[in-house]
Amino acid sequence: MGNILQIDAELKNLIVRNEVDNCPLKIGDSILKIENKETTCSEDFRFVLSSLNKDDDISILIRRENSVFCLKCNKNALEKINFNNLISGFATLTYINPATKEFGAVGHSINIGTCRKIPIKEGVISYTNNLNIKKSHRGNVGSINATKKKVIGKFNNNTTYGIKGEINNIDFSNLKKYKIAHINDVKLGKAQIILQDKNNVCKKYNIEIINIENQRKPDSKGIKIKITDPELLRTTGGIVQGMSGTPIVQNDKIVGAVSHALENNPSIGYGVHIKWMLDGVR
Repeated sequence: MGNILQIDAELKNLIVRNEVDNCPLKIGDSILKIENKETTCSEDFRFVLSSLNKDDDISILIRRENSVFCLKCNKNALEKINFNNLISGFATLTYINPATKEFGAVGHSINIGTCRKIPIKEGVISYTNNLNIKKSHRGNVGSINATKKKVIGKFNNNTTYGIKGEINNIDFSNLKKYKIAHINDVKLGKAQIILQDKNNVCKKYNIEIINIENQRKPDSKGIKIKITDPELLRTTGGIVQGMSGTPIVQNDKIVGAVSHALENNPSIGYGVHIKWMLDGVR
């Protein structure tokens, strides 16, 4: 728990990564078909596009948020769009179930632009070292970068509250086990987060739980937290990108995971209840 992970994945569909003039495609749009031909990689898309004789009114079937519809595009504009079906980034390992080898991480879905919970074809998570932390400041959330070390698991499940998959190549015998907190177990006051430091040790850092939402249905902002640990504040300035999924523990139980930071005060953020992560709500 608390390891900084590199997450690499191949997506089921091409995703638009930039916008250009005279083209209605938006960042995060999923490309399903071009001129009624399915495309799953940028090479397929470029091949179909180059083979077309017409320059205007090219039909593109897309998914945007929860809607699927067709757009008409200009060939010249489409040639300037960057399409990609690969992603890579950093997040934090929330839990491993030693009985099932299931892991959970990130604390929120992997999104691109308007595309929420992007469908994953196959992905892997890896341990990291050589952490490089850009501190958060008021109005600017920082980030974590690291060097990929070794692959420890795979996944294809991108849920509302994080990714889920199967761990391999890990010895669980020396890892501390935590009980799982029910939503009613979470209390205001002192708690800790567990996070990998620059020496590649997963350490506990003090936080304060300052608000708990009375949730009857899943939501990603059930626990409001404040980072109080002086050492962590010196290192990160609060919550940074890459800390999504950082486990929150209280009274020797795992209660949730960091999900969001407040940009105007990155020492304060939100966590998702562990119950919602474990339930795998989509």
